Amino acid sequence: MSDRQQQIDTYVDTWNESDVDQRHVLIESAWAEDGTYHAPAVDAHGYGAISDNIARIQQKYPNRVFCRTSEVFLHKDRARYTWAMLDPAGSATIAGVDYALFATDGRLRRVTCVYDRKPRPGEL
Repeated sequence: MSDRQQQIDTYVDTWNESDVDQRHVLIESAWAEDGTYHAPAVDAHGYGAISDNIARIQQKYPNRVFCRTSEVFLHKDRARYTWAMLDPAGSATIAGVDYALFATDGRLRRVTCVYDRKPRPGEL
């Protein structure tokens, strides 16, 4: 496993961590200090905003598990991979593709999320 794949997996783990302090440890490990997460509904810049966004999603979609669903495809300082947020039955509530840019220290500088699947009205 490459160091960059490990960074991606640590980042995915942050989405499953409900303990704020432990999530912050994971975020600091995965993200550069000036890291930014871009998604259709949010631009989160810095550790606090990234953690707050994760907490928001965990509250909105309880009892879900995030997982990486593809290998990590690497090219220089960039990566791409697919992911899904699974409900207790194993069905994807949300799924998408993340495009990552790494900082010079190997941590994430930017992650841009593009959804493949979002919940339909009345589905949850």
